[in-house]
Amino acid sequence: MTNPVREELLHILRPDKNNTADPCLRALVLAVLLAALTAGSARAAASGHNLKLLERSYWLHASLGASMVKGYWAPEAPAQPAATTAEVAKAARVLVETYNANRLYLIYHREVSLPEFGRLLRDWRSACPAGVDLVPALVLRMYDPAGTPVFTADEAREVCRVSREAGCHRIAVYDVMPSRDQGPALAVLAGEFPGRVIRVGIQPEEEISGPFSAAVQDTWSGLSAGRSHADWRRPGFGAEVLRRWVRARNAQARPVAWDLVAVAWDYAPAPHGEYPGYDDAAKNRPLPAGRNALALALVLQEARSGVLRGFSSDLLIVEANARHRKRDGPAGALYAALKTGRPYRGTFSNPLDEIAGLFRRLKEGRAP
Repeated sequence: MTNPVREELLHILRPDKNNTADPCLRALVLAVLLAALTAGSARAAASGHNLKLLERSYWLHASLGASMVKGYWAPEAPAQPAATTAEVAKAARVLVETYNANRLYLIYHREVSLPEFGRLLRDWRSACPAGVDLVPALVLRMYDPAGTPVFTADEAREVCRVSREAGCHRIAVYDVMPSRDQGPALAVLAGEFPGRVIRVGIQPEEEISGPFSAAVQDTWSGLSAGRSHADWRRPGFGAEVLRRWVRARNAQARPVAWDLVAVAWDYAPAPHGEYPGYDDAAKNRPLPAGRNALALALVLQEARSGVLRGFSSDLLIVEANARHRKRDGPAGALYAALKTGRPYRGTFSNPLDEIAGLFRRLKEGRAP
């Protein structure tokens, strides 16, 4: 509300003998203001969510990008050195203080050795405040045509050991492909962390079932669909799809964190922002400004208390798109910025800054 408007309303409502405003107008303004306040309180009460306690998490590589290929797309590929202890400390400060995280899912797919991964986990634990939860997120099957297992059972057991030694109380499986058999390593994780295995990147059509106790749901198509917000609200588009997903999860007992998105698909081929039929790092666009705020508000309104775990954001996809030579390149991408203690300022920084602002409001207990 602008200052002139506020002053005019205060003048109308001021109860003194010099107030010449029509009494009927005063009554009408008061009624409208009371109705707005009542509606806002009702919406907040109806949600039933303690905003300060909601998850505010990000998914990113523990190594900060030693390799995006080795153990992910192929068994062997060149790898760069993992982030140093100093670089992890700088990245942790940005993620916690600027991006307002209270949980980090630290992705690992054997792009570095197991001892090096243990060192990275200890560095992250030392760098993050005690209130920030660290969850190793393992890729158990590669995305090559064979779906090659990343870890043997013994290797998975060793990952669990170094994770516990670093003070991690939960473990996660990262997979954005639906309904894949995760292989024998999953049973190891379930045995080593009973009731504390989280699925990161679960798809809307997948049920959250044992051994997973919770999930972070991929929402890329639900948030990307719609060039404009009006398009997003069209029948069958993003808002309707997201609402349907939330209501479906409400029927289940396990808690869900919902992905907020920085990277959307290419909007050029379709007039209303429909899916173009491809996912191309050279063409993908930043999510439209304000879309994450609309999505977060929708989830808060629709999600059942006790099922809503909070909100998350996929930084792996930001890095994978940003490092493309037609975008920011490796030197200008997200991980490079984090390692120097700077917020990312590349192609997809505006929606990421919006997510950080939304997380700040949740941290302060303020609805968006």
